[in-house]
Amino acid sequence: PHAHSPVSTKTIMRDVLIALTPALIGSIYFFGLRALLVTIISMTACVFFEWGWCKLTKRNCKVYDMSALVTGMLIAFVCPVTVPYWCIIIGDFFAIVVVKQLFGGIGKNFVNPALAARAFMFSWPVIMNTWVKPGFENAAGLWSAVDIVTGATPMAAMHQGALPQASLLDMFLGNIGGSMGETSALLLLIGFAYLLIRKVISCRIPLAFIGTVALLTFLFPQGNDRVMWMASQVLSG
Repeated sequence: PHAHSPVSTKTIMRDVLIALTPALIGSIYFFGLRALLVTIISMTACVFFEWGWCKLTKRNCKVYDMSALVTGMLIAFVCPVTVPYWCIIIGDFFAIVVVKQLFGGIGKNFVNPALAARAFMFSWPVIMNTWVKPGFENAAGLWSAVDIVTGATPMAAMHQGALPQASLLDMFLGNIGGSMGETSALLLLIGFAYLLIRKVISCRIPLAFIGTVALLTFLFPQGNDRVMWMASQVLSG
């Protein structure tokens, strides 16, 4: 009872939100204001579902710990910018109520709520596999995502065994199609560096994962250019 620490769930979640902010700004730059609107709706829905569940079950509401905000932002980030609002709200409900709260709340869920929600949302595969090219934004698209210009992502090209048409620089900066929060390796690395400086995470797991991908794709490329194949895999999301 006499041990105190400035680190709490709230401070950690706050740092995660700060670390995700560069990727959010990038998604707005590349995909337009709809990216911001989708993110706000997702975060708001997650907070509402957590508050509503706690009220319904007469539990102490811990919305103030910001974990629901993080989940909402992550769900938005793993979706295409054209995702309908009703679809992402259903994903928010699944993440917060089914995956998180039914298993006892934060820290007791057996899988990541945001990724579980993404898997569940593939009940609508066409919605979750519609990718737009950067630069999409128009008055109608802000609300209904119509008149969009779609295009294959670099990962889709490599799935077919071909190198993507996008340059390595475009993939590094984020000027490619994909989920809202995944396209820019640069902005994700900025968030990564912030979390390292704040000592919220260590570099062991991220570097082990990315290093494994780099090594295996270098050793077993689909084509003659090992370096290009490896770099494209690492930078493509």
